Amino acid sequence: MNQLHSIAFICIVFNSLIGQTSLSAREVTIAGPSQLKALSSVRPGDIVTLKNGNWMDAAISISKGGDARNPVVIRAEKPGGVIFGGSSTLEINAPFVTVDGLFFYKGSIAKDSLVRFNSHHGVVSNIAIVDCNPAAFETKYYWVFFSGDHNRVDRCYFKGKNNLDPLIGNAVEMSRHNSVTRSYFKNIPYNVGNGREVIRVWGSGKFDEPDEDGAFFNIEGNLFDHADGEGTEIISLKSNHNVVQHNTVIATRGGINIRRGNYNTVKDNVVLGMNREGTQGLRMSGQHNTVQGNYVSGCEYGIRVSSGEFIEKSLTPSYQPDNKEKGKKNQVVRIPTYPQNRQLTLTDNVMVGITGADLEIGFGYKNSWPESQQILMPEECLVKNNRFVRPNGGISVIGTIPDVSPPLDCFNFKPNQYDSNRVWGGQVTYAPAAAGFRIQNIPPNWSEPLEPLAKKTLTAEEVGPEWVIALRRAGNFPMEEMAASDRPVNPKNHDNKKK
Repeated sequence: MNQLHSIAFICIVFNSLIGQTSLSAREVTIAGPSQLKALSSVRPGDIVTLKNGNWMDAAISISKGGDARNPVVIRAEKPGGVIFGGSSTLEINAPFVTVDGLFFYKGSIAKDSLVRFNSHHGVVSNIAIVDCNPAAFETKYYWVFFSGDHNRVDRCYFKGKNNLDPLIGNAVEMSRHNSVTRSYFKNIPYNVGNGREVIRVWGSGKFDEPDEDGAFFNIEGNLFDHADGEGTEIISLKSNHNVVQHNTVIATRGGINIRRGNYNTVKDNVVLGMNREGTQGLRMSGQHNTVQGNYVSGCEYGIRVSSGEFIEKSLTPSYQPDNKEKGKKNQVVRIPTYPQNRQLTLTDNVMVGITGADLEIGFGYKNSWPESQQILMPEECLVKNNRFVRPNGGISVIGTIPDVSPPLDCFNFKPNQYDSNRVWGGQVTYAPAAAGFRIQNIPPNWSEPLEPLAKKTLTAEEVGPEWVIALRRAGNFPMEEMAASDRPVNPKNHDNKKK
């Protein structure tokens, strides 16, 4: 047999095997929670249909998966027709599994998470989780948690989370390239409690690791509508190499925050504060991050480039370093409360109608000094082609001039570059940046150009499950109204020193 015949024979055998895999795929129907043991015998390519109805205390644990060509699919008989209550949970413990169309409604668990990825290449799409809260606010659990690689939440709907822990989280170790896309976060009530971010992304970089590893998490095309949570961080990146792009935030307390980590990108997001109390723009710490093309309006502040904490040694006897336990061996490491901003690229952003400053350089400088050594100014950052519009006037750009008295006289920070920025109707009081800003008056009868903004702004018709959109159009989806039990329990300012 010559080489060409050998290759042809191999291809025939391979295609035959693929065909056998497809032909062996089955359609399996599960009528209720008592039959879930059938999931232990699924094969690649199987389609498992869950019958419509109210499923109470259903523990869906998927231990057999598929492959890249033949995923296992688990779906509702009718999207939204399988309603999980009580202590129902979903765990994907095998690769190449797709779960579609489920509805978790007013259930409650004791800990961990409602939906958990423990493998790779899992997809959860078109599901809704609504008002699945414990009796006690202090009971901690996530609604979705990623522990594995290349998993995705797509076109899902989340409403009403009202307890401690983030709505969505990513594990510190062995959890990379996961994503949340085209999903709708609606009416997440504001309650006091650190660690109630809507999305929190851990991974390499959480402990200020300078290496090239990271979470590589993608947050794209989502809508956050009155999704307050803790009221400080809507999206919190605490790792390296993540992307947050093309999202829309409407009237939501808190902001988008690169809390720590390097090589992160926050790009082309729209933040509409609507002048609601507690709404914020963009905040960042870390090295080599990119913040580009974002639009922020009607918020309490626009962009805050934070100062960093010096941890190499104690500058005063009063210094109290932040020591954290890392890894399974509980290794104690010292990390900065806020890492220093270095080589940030801050370009092409637009701020309109901000109450406070549009841009603040060195935010938090000497906060809680000398117990905290937050004294490292941003260095070697590029601030270019940003536009700030202030219809009501006021100060647009502010910053900190470093203290040079002992023991701080040993620091000499490299300059940032400010170029081709514009301010309409405001002032620049930060001297190092003044030459890089052109100050102009707002033209008479000025109005905000809405057409370009509308093209970037997502609506409720473009995100979330199709079945939720259809019910909303028909007027049969009443769960979006904020019930009295969802309203803020204690809506007061709280100590965000570590945020």
